[in-house]
Amino acid sequence: MPPATTGPAEKIGVMVVEDQTAIRQMLVAFVAAMPEFAVVGQAGDVQEALRVAEATKPRVVVLDWMLLGGLGLEFLRSVRIDPPPHVLIFSANTTDLAVRESLAAGAKGYIEKTASFTEFTTALKAVAAGQTYLGPAITRSVQRIVSNPEAVDSNMELSAREREVLRFLADGLSSKEIGDRLGISVRTVENHRASISRRTGLRSVAHLTLHAIRLGLVESAPSAPERAAAV
Repeated sequence: MPPATTGPAEKIGVMVVEDQTAIRQMLVAFVAAMPEFAVVGQAGDVQEALRVAEATKPRVVVLDWMLLGGLGLEFLRSVRIDPPPHVLIFSANTTDLAVRESLAAGAKGYIEKTASFTEFTTALKAVAAGQTYLGPAITRSVQRIVSNPEAVDSNMELSAREREVLRFLADGLSSKEIGDRLGISVRTVENHRASISRRTGLRSVAHLTLHAIRLGLVESAPSAPERAAAV
């Protein structure tokens, strides 16, 4: 009597969340070519990612940290599927703030966008198996956070003047307008903005605005009609 045969192993469903189309398409193609995985969805922003996750129930999510219209943190805190997906952060943002928030919110892995395809593959397989995988820069960040959490909190804390600059940036003011409001030079405003970006890892006005909202410096981001009316 011939031995019983078993069907092919069920593939692990993966969703890719990345706002840069070229990078998202590259990741989708790479993951789809791996025999043990199947790409079940993709998204370019937080709200779309939440809708796709609800519809496809991915087992693993490859998630960029800085997205159009929100941060990866919002997805981690808002996703409601059972069982919850294992999340691998794939981001150029490797600040201690991003690392601490992502891991505290339940991310299983975190690697830099400069990682090789080999490392990405290793990280994806580890996270899919429920293991933790951290890239080299992320490992160093975790070591800093664990060894001296008070120093990390101090480094991430914005000064009163930086908070003022951030609030005005979120309100849509230019560096010159902020300087006029605060009685400081444009160069000083730019130095404060550089310091804010260094501490938070955020560069664009959109992401800085979201951070200002998280800190309670402004109530909400202006809608498209409001922005148009203000021009």
